[in-house]
Amino acid sequence: MSEKSASILLAAVIIARATSYYFIKIGMQGLDVFNLLSVRFTIATILLTTLFFKKLHPMTRSTFAHGTVLGVAFFAVMAFEFMALKTAAASTVAFLENTSIVIVPILIAITTRSLPTKSALIGIAVTVLGVGFLTYNPGGLSLSRGEIYALLAAVSYAVVILLTARYAASRDNSFQLGYLQVFWIFIFSTAATFLLETPQMPQSQTEWTAILALAVVCTGFGFTLQPVAQQHTTPERAGMFCALNPLCATIMGTTLLGETISVYKLLGIACIIVGLTLPIILNSLEKKRQIQ
Repeated sequence: MSEKSASILLAAVIIARATSYYFIKIGMQGLDVFNLLSVRFTIATILLTTLFFKKLHPMTRSTFAHGTVLGVAFFAVMAFEFMALKTAAASTVAFLENTSIVIVPILIAITTRSLPTKSALIGIAVTVLGVGFLTYNPGGLSLSRGEIYALLAAVSYAVVILLTARYAASRDNSFQLGYLQVFWIFIFSTAATFLLETPQMPQSQTEWTAILALAVVCTGFGFTLQPVAQQHTTPERAGMFCALNPLCATIMGTTLLGETISVYKLLGIACIIVGLTLPIILNSLEKKRQIQ
């Protein structure tokens, strides 16, 4: 797969996952956090196992181990994301969660013991300013519980991006890695449902429609193919594509969920978009100068 094809696939994956914020809001009208996660990933696991059983064999110990690690990390992302959406607006959660884009270069700098590039530092500064505007209230700057969960989801997702890049670049089967992510989220969320909540099934056709969309489109397609796409691109570029996620989520939140956006939120959104996209533009210009 060429880098261009991988970029198109990754963009499609991110957009598919962006629709999940809308469907999660609907599903949470009748189900608790882990219960909704469990039903969603149970259906996705059954679907993927049925359709792609032959692709799951043989599976190496390395792939199984790495897929398990990714499953744990992605379960943290999903748990924090769902808890955030319980109380915060979908558009706010989407933008805060996708600050993972600027967390990625920070984690790379920590693990490699080197300072982030100037373009990354500029992106980080502008994004942090955007988070400030996005979480501003008339009484001052404050983070709600939902917004804190969204930022924890961002940190977790940045870890997932780096781990996925590392494992997808190895000899592991990228499709099997994606499958194992879905499988382990199903296991952990089901266990959490029985331990922390009262298990129940969706009660209405609307809830079932939302959950099926989450399972098939957002999970079956979005989760499984991300490692495949990331195998042919860099973690920094993968992080930049996350900018599509909050944009789509904001459009769906305002048009379908009736969410309102204040002037401060608009400023925050603008800053975050600039912070997410400016580094890749500056890096591209720098590479062109070096070539010339």
